[in-house]
Amino acid sequence: MRHEEIYNNVRVVLGTFLLFGMFMIPSCEDEKAEEPLVENIQMFVNGTEIVAREYYESITTYGASEVQDDGSIKKIFVLHFQREDGRVTPEKEHYALIMYDNNGADNGQPIDEKLYLGGTEVDSLRPDLLLTTSGRITLEIVGLSDFTAFAQASISKYDDGLVSGVADGYFFNPYRDEMQHGIIIFDNLELGSDPDATFYQGVY
Repeated sequence: MRHEEIYNNVRVVLGTFLLFGMFMIPSCEDEKAEEPLVENIQMFVNGTEIVAREYYESITTYGASEVQDDGSIKKIFVLHFQREDGRVTPEKEHYALIMYDNNGADNGQPIDEKLYLGGTEVDSLRPDLLLTTSGRITLEIVGLSDFTAFAQASISKYDDGLVSGVADGYFFNPYRDEMQHGIIIFDNLELGSDPDATFYQGVY
């Protein structure tokens, strides 16, 4: 895919920021009686829905917060999908959503409710946006030749160990030799703390 085509695709993605606003604005239904929280994951690649719990045998989460040497707080959240069950390893087919923040809030949470941006094109396309948030995001698949061109995400809620949010991005899939558009919407996922849930916990 030519740089111009990637640029045009990313411009389309930038127009979806209104989507995140929908997740962040409370509705009148918040006043109603509370209903049981149900986990939900919706995944789309190039417009085709993938039923995550059917396609992937292993879906794990990892979240952590750590005080760094300079006193700042580093946070990370990983949503890791693996085709095969069993131990999570790099050589198995997988898809991972990684949100991290080197300047997180001092609130005891493993991840913050905020905007996350990332990708190789974000610096040239919207450098102004990078100044608005310290949250970063990347999308990963198996192998070393993949890369994220542009991605944006939002954690809309973290409460009592459950996390909800949405991610939207373009990443290069070397096995298909194409740029792919992925969207993940997740609600009420239990955020784990076991580092064996992903091998990306120490990368970012």
